[in-house]
Amino acid sequence: MDQPIKKNIHGIDVYYIKSTKFKTITWSFVFTHSAGTERINERYFLSNILVDNMKKYPTFVKKYRYLSSLYGLDAYSNVMTIGANVINQFVVTYPNEIYIGNGSDLSEKAFEFLNEVIVNPKMREGKLTRKVWKDQMDEAKQSFRIMKSIKDMYAFYRFSQVYYEDKPGLQYNFPDNDRLNEVTLETLTDSYERLLTESMVSLYVTGNFDEAMMDKIIENNFSQKIGNNKLQTSFRAYPYTPEKEPKTVKEYGDVSQARIFIGFQTDIGYFSDMHPAMSVFNNIFGGFDQSKLFMDIREKSHLAYYVDSNYLPEENMIVVPIICDFGKEDIVIEKVKIALSEIIAGDFSDTLFRQAKTDALNSINSINDSQSIYLLQHIKSFQLFNEKYDLEARIKKYENITREDIIQAAKSLVLDTVYINTKGGNGHA
Repeated sequence: MDQPIKKNIHGIDVYYIKSTKFKTITWSFVFTHSAGTERINERYFLSNILVDNMKKYPTFVKKYRYLSSLYGLDAYSNVMTIGANVINQFVVTYPNEIYIGNGSDLSEKAFEFLNEVIVNPKMREGKLTRKVWKDQMDEAKQSFRIMKSIKDMYAFYRFSQVYYEDKPGLQYNFPDNDRLNEVTLETLTDSYERLLTESMVSLYVTGNFDEAMMDKIIENNFSQKIGNNKLQTSFRAYPYTPEKEPKTVKEYGDVSQARIFIGFQTDIGYFSDMHPAMSVFNNIFGGFDQSKLFMDIREKSHLAYYVDSNYLPEENMIVVPIICDFGKEDIVIEKVKIALSEIIAGDFSDTLFRQAKTDALNSINSINDSQSIYLLQHIKSFQLFNEKYDLEARIKKYENITREDIIQAAKSLVLDTVYINTKGGNGHA
């Protein structure tokens, strides 16, 4: 990957991330909102609405035909959090023109289409349509009903609520079911107008392209409806309390197996120097099929049908999900604590350490194989640190991890929440 090139065109930051590795070109508009969870549902809905409700291509058939004429251009959007900010991302990806020939103007048409997605939705009397609003509300409510019917998903949802109940303002849900009733056609339309006028806007272009050509396309076709505001981006400040008294919540329901989620705090932040060590620790702990939790609890003791661990670096959290028979919950939870204490004591083999490190390195190296994932890493890095994502430097950090680094990462863990969903009557223990 080449060094990203940063420019300012029409008042917005444009990042060219040039590479000969991929045969496609991707345009990505990023709209960053001020920190906080205000209007989080509206921002989630907008990412769904705009791609599928274009005034110029009002039906699926018309849009599909046009995209087919652009060699199968793919358009999509999503909403996510980066640090304390909510991001709306709008993306088009299409075959590189150098493989098409005949003086193709595909890049220009792709950029025009992306602008149409963002600035020209179907409106009625200055508002998004009532049907669009109702469809999004119905879909969100249906998604929550489906989630409640899937025992594992609902148990994790309840664990998250318990984990964050003493951390106000830090949980970002898409959609936020508890606040759905706050969404009206008026708040949705107002949020769309704010998207265009109050967001911090940036544009990313990845692939093998002529820089001067892209400059000209942006200069000639950038929509004046899109404004730009400079915002202060930041990390979410998670609490870290080494002497914290952990919460234990047991809930009962009509389930065939017990589900347990154990949540640990860490003070090792996202993209920090110790982030790679925490990733490798997570592999040793429960992150792959040779880990201590998998081997000790599932394979040797036969105490659980499922157990692993997940490092959530943007939330400073390690989560251990478990599925086991009723009556074995306390034994399994104690086994998890023992496994952590063994790693802190350095009781893990060199073979396991090498396997965990190799697995982590393979994951990092695979970033270079995906244009969308590599782009997302750049977006996060520029948003949080105003610098490029240096894949080679991060690989070196992973290569240099020592056993002592793993022990230090393990020592940072603080037990925060134990959530148990098991068989029985309604209510809490």
